[in-house]
Formats: sequence, structure tokens, C-alpha cells
Amino acid sequence: MTKVLMATVTSGLEGSDFLKSGNIVHAPELSLASDERVVDCAIQHGADALITPRRPDDSALRLWSESVPGPKFLSYVIGIPGATRLPGITEFQQNDTDLDALATALRRCEQQFALGRPSVGGDPQNREVVLIGAGIVNLVTALELTDNGYHVTVLDKSPSPGSKDWRQYGCTHAGDDARMFTFTEMDSYNNQDFHGSAPSWFRAPVTENGWLAKSGSALPSSERAWIEEFQRVPAWLARAYNEDIFAFTAEAFHGWNRLRGDHPDLFEDAVFAEDILRLYSDPRGLEAALARHRRIGAVRRELTPAEVARDFPGLARPVQDGELAGGLLVPGFTVNVHKFAGKIIAQLEARGAVFHWDTPVRGVRRDDAGRLTGFTCDRPVPETAHVVASPGFEGQELLAGSPCEGRIHGVLGGWIRISNKGIDLTHSLKVARKGHVTEDANVTVAVDSDGQEILIVGSGYGYVGTTTDGIDERQLAAMREGIRDTIERLFPDRAELPESSDPAENYAFKFCVRPWTATSLGLYHAETTVNERLFIINGGHNTGGFAQAPAIGRAVLASLRGEPHPMHALYHPERFTAFIEGGNH
Repeated sequence: MTKVLMATVTSGLEGSDFLKSGNIVHAPELSLASDERVVDCAIQHGADALITPRRPDDSALRLWSESVPGPKFLSYVIGIPGATRLPGITEFQQNDTDLDALATALRRCEQQFALGRPSVGGDPQNREVVLIGAGIVNLVTALELTDNGYHVTVLDKSPSPGSKDWRQYGCTHAGDDARMFTFTEMDSYNNQDFHGSAPSWFRAPVTENGWLAKSGSALPSSERAWIEEFQRVPAWLARAYNEDIFAFTAEAFHGWNRLRGDHPDLFEDAVFAEDILRLYSDPRGLEAALARHRRIGAVRRELTPAEVARDFPGLARPVQDGELAGGLLVPGFTVNVHKFAGKIIAQLEARGAVFHWDTPVRGVRRDDAGRLTGFTCDRPVPETAHVVASPGFEGQELLAGSPCEGRIHGVLGGWIRISNKGIDLTHSLKVARKGHVTEDANVTVAVDSDGQEILIVGSGYGYVGTTTDGIDERQLAAMREGIRDTIERLFPDRAELPESSDPAENYAFKFCVRPWTATSLGLYHAETTVNERLFIINGGHNTGGFAQAPAIGRAVLASLRGEPHPMHALYHPERFTAFIEGGNH
């Protein structure tokens, strides 16, 4: 197991839940102790990580290295000139022992052990892949694979897109025709405030500005455990996870640019709108957002309320009414995802990819040792093929027997369409309204099936656990009214949306359920089947599956080639429990 001995005195640590972990031993009494005593304590606890004010001498470190098996991590403020770097000990010299510096040291420590997990490699010669699920993540992955010479078959339990009522589809094809990429689109929702406490969003109903869309008294033990895990993530680890999430989104940004360069036809007629205008209702929220986006180099322009009104006349009224404190223009884009996905499907089929709709994979089969032996499906899944499952929220049966089991739960979000006539937005928006029932809203520039210029306003979080059976209609109504309130305050002079000739588009409110994890990390799991093929599971990307799709595709390609990719370890489903609760690393 991973055990950390922290021999430091840190202001603000006492009385806080900063550590929130049974495997981190805080021993401030050792901060001035001899090297021998510090190392004796590390050996006594079996610690494979040591955080100290100063670097112990070589003889003490050598004793630690020889007494505790496996790789080790050492962090310190004061070093020893000319000290020997011992094999098997990774050293990190931090700049202080305050909470920020300590968080950085713990992050380096945790990530080292996370990245130490061995990857499961595939057979580079086998070019046959079956993908379960035709959501946007698997579609982009399929494109990546066919670009690299793989033959792809896609199985999806839903009808062919657009042929049936939207309620019969998964998140990509049931959600509205809008997806957004920003560098912060996938995010950690766990507490990142060192002095704060875990958010209670999942325990309060939507009607009380919470995220619970079902009766709290009816939550089964598995859903209560998921919420408890969400609240158990310590602030320093949530920050660490967020940095890793942002790094994968940055990788995906380059992937999207490659995709635009290699396949420009996919984006034609899909209403590609570049750069996102982020708007804030309160000055403090705006300042925090500016600091965050400056830190990752994702600010194109900062805008005062007057500049928002001048440069975006359709927003002059909410500025005049005091609804907006200003904003910032950030790199990113939106796309009409139904049209975009349809173009990917057509291109894949032109390359020889085969799609089987109305083909549910009802489960996995495993032997007594837990090894995967096959899949339960009316259409046989070839034993010679690698299999990649991106199950979304409704594919729980595919997770059985894997470390992903029970880790993906559902959070619903809703959309309402309005006309863009008279508003004339050319940039899509991301709007933050502090303390509102639908605190964050995406406003996507789009075109409906009749060519009408529209805006798709999407917002809301509603936890449903592992099934939609218990959705409380009152909570759904509160989300719908929250979106309508956002529309009324942002666009009080909007035009009515004319009725579409496509019946599927004639609705006032639409929702879908997105796959989430308690840690806010995505999931990536690869295992070898009894037939020596790979079974890969990815998912649980909260609001960022679309945004990170190119990075996910690259991670899948790396597995099939037998190559490492950071996502294999950093999105490992047991990353949190292995470090916080102890386990193999």
C-alpha cells in the first residue's frame, strides 16, 4: 500500500480536513528530529513516501530504501550539497512547508505512484476492433483507429440516429445538437479550497439549489457510497486531479486541431463557432475565473460590462439591467454534434466500418478467475477482435467484474432552444450565475433542420444515481424553470422560435443523463481476455467527454499498439482508492 510520512509543521493544517486520508501519517514532532529518528519512523510505518523540511543524509536514506520494498518518494525544502541520488528514490525539492507547497509535494507523490501502474498492452499486429457504443467518444476513437489502419465494427443498442424519439438514445444522440470545447470544459467538482469543506450538492435537491434529482430517502447504499466518495476527496488531491484533467484537455485541443486539418469536411455545415465568451453575474466569480484562465494561458480578451455591450449588442440589455459583471473570451469552439456525428458515421462507413444499430450488448461473461471470456449479444462479438466499450451512463452491465463497476453514475442536464433572430450571437457563451439553480449555462450558436438560426441553452445538474427510474418530476421542473430564468435574464427581447418541420425538434425542454464519477476523473481500464485480446473501458467524463475525445482516442490507440499513455494510469478506476485507502500501486 502507499503510505506517506509527513514530518512537517504546517500552518493551517491543524483542525482542517486537508489530508482526509488514513494512509498519510502527520508527525510534526519529527520536523526537528534527527535523520535516524525520521527514517526509523518511516520504516516502522512502512512508508514509501517521506515529506520533510530537510533532506536526510545518504546513510539514513539508504537504510530506508533497503528496509521498505518498492519505489519511494522523497520531498524536502532544504537539500544537502553534493548529496547522492539513490536508485529507487524519486526526489522533489519543494519551496516551503505551507499548505500550497505541501499540496504540490503530495501531488507529485501521488502522481508518481499512480504513473507507476503497469500498462496492459495489446497485439500491434491485430487490426480488428469492435467498439461498443456509438457516442461521440467512440466515434472520434473509431476515426483515430481507421486513420491508423484498423478495421472497425460499432455496436449500439439504440436505433440509427434521428430515426426514433430522442428518449431512445444515449447522451450524444439524445442530448441537444450542441457540444462545447474549452480548456476547462472537463473539471473537478470536488472541494479545492484548503480551508473549505466538501460540497453537499449531491445531498440537496435541485429545488434547493442542489444537484439531487431523486428522493434522498430512497437512495440505495451504492448511491450513498458514491456520494460519500465524492465528499472524501481531499482538497489537495482534487487540485491534483484537476491539473491532470486540464492536461488531457490540452492534449485533446491539439487533437481537435489535427482533426480539423485532416478532416475539414467533418466540420462543414456543422455550425463550427470559434472562441467562447464566458460571462459572470458577480465580480468575485469573474476575478476567480480570470485568475484560473490566466494560470493555464487560456485568455484571449478580458471584457468589462461596457465592452460586452458594445461588442455583443445582443447582450446590451442584461448589461444595462446589471445582470453581467463582465467576461472573458477564451479559446474553444462549439459544434452541432448531431450533424458532426452524422458526418463521422458517414465517413467511417465509406472507409469500410460497419455499424449495427439496435444491437445491445447485454453483459460480459467471465470465468471463475474473473477473466473475460465473451459478451452477451445477439450478434456474436468475434473472439479475434479487441473490444473498446464507451458505455455512457446506461451501460452498467459492461462494467461487471472490472474495477469500473459501480463507479459511473448519472447526472442529468437539460436544454431549451430559442431563436437567434435579433440577438445575432456569433460566439457561443458560457454563463455563470452565482447561487442560481442552474448556475452554469452553455449557450450554443446553432442551426435547426430548417436552416433557422437558433441558440441552444443547456444547463443543470441532477444526480440520478444508477437508474433514471427514480427521477423526481419536481426536480426536473425546477431545472427547466432555472434554464428559462437564465434565458429571460440574458435575452429578454428574444424572438419566438418558429415551429420546425421536423417533429423531433418541436419541444420546449429536453434532457439527457451524463456519465459521472465521484472523483471527477474519467475512467480508463484495459485488461487481457482469455483469447489474449484487449478489453478497454472508458467513460465517466462528467461534462467533458466530447472535449477530451481526441485524447481518449490516442490513449486507446496506444493500448492497442502496446504503448504507454498517461491516461492509462491517471484515469485508472482505482487511482483514488489505491492511494487514499491503501492498495497495490
